[in-house]
Amino acid sequence: MATIAGLRGAQGRARSTTAQTTELDPFMLVLVAVLTGFGLVTIWSADGAGAITLGSPVIRQGMFAISGVIAMVVLASVNYRFLKSLAPVIYGASIALLLSLMFIGTSILGATRWIYIGPVSFQPSEVAKLGVIIALAAFISEHHDEMDRFQNFLISIAIVGVPFLLVFEQPDLGTSVVFGVVWFVMMLMSSTRLLYLAGVVALAIPGSLFAWRYMLLPYQRDRLMVSYDPYRDYFGEGFNIIQAQVTIGSAGWFGHGLSGGSQSEFQLLSVRTSDFVFAHAMSMFGFVGGIALFFTFMLLLWRILRVVGIARDTFGQQLAVGVAVMIFFQMFVNIGMNLGIMPVTGIPLPFISLGGTSLFVTMSAIGILQSVVMNHRGLGFQSQTRR
Repeated sequence: MATIAGLRGAQGRARSTTAQTTELDPFMLVLVAVLTGFGLVTIWSADGAGAITLGSPVIRQGMFAISGVIAMVVLASVNYRFLKSLAPVIYGASIALLLSLMFIGTSILGATRWIYIGPVSFQPSEVAKLGVIIALAAFISEHHDEMDRFQNFLISIAIVGVPFLLVFEQPDLGTSVVFGVVWFVMMLMSSTRLLYLAGVVALAIPGSLFAWRYMLLPYQRDRLMVSYDPYRDYFGEGFNIIQAQVTIGSAGWFGHGLSGGSQSEFQLLSVRTSDFVFAHAMSMFGFVGGIALFFTFMLLLWRILRVVGIARDTFGQQLAVGVAVMIFFQMFVNIGMNLGIMPVTGIPLPFISLGGTSLFVTMSAIGILQSVVMNHRGLGFQSQTRR
């Protein structure tokens, strides 16, 4: 009898190692659809709420949304563990795209961040965000039990440091900071020694002073200073910040409707489809709408963090952590700079800001997380390795 019970137990364990769930996380998909739809409506309104033509920004954003949905479906249907074997290729392609900006990039307002292929443009730095998350998750997973070694800690810095410097040189300070924050939290969730991370924090203050003095360009320093005191340059760098605050303050409880407030109607609020899209959204729907948007983001982050809990391997967990940090930090900074509590860095509001590459990459990341949900039973008892 004991032998029969043992065989049945072995069969049960065998089934558990091969069983996979085919269920998506529908709640996550609904939240993504709500945020994307809200973004399209906001972009249409910020562009004037007029007739929609093929050249309208909302149409371009909609095309990227459709391609993002396709990418999300494809990536959800592929076992996410396959990405681990492709991590070196994905990382190398991300670096190659960033390097290509030096040769075929298009400069706009002094920044070389875009590559144009006919009428379509994309930002390699947005692609690199996801590429770095995949590469770093694969490295941490592969060296899970050895991440307390200082050598591996330095390698992780190099993985993020290369794209960080390439993006910083574009120049794009905001996006480069995203790389740093994603690295820090992913390493915090690994088995690396806290002493190493504490050393990084200790070096942050003198490092920031060095960057301020020798690395930041004059206009970047001015922009950071004006972000916290916009009235020192009322008709210059501070104008949009002031108008964003006026827009939010005058929106009231329920806003001014789909046309937005007077700051948008009279075009006093510039870049309201990207940097200051949150201010325009509040001008449409007021304080209640802003809280609802924030709550929707929190629900999405909750579903993403749920993936961390159900993933059976370190790779899946780190992917979810990286995506959660990327979305949360960008949301926090974008809303913060609209409220005047964060510097204006050009970081987009995920799913909402006009920017096809950002939308496509974020939806692709959601597709990968759906794959983690669908395949989280695949390791079964093998998950004891946590790789």
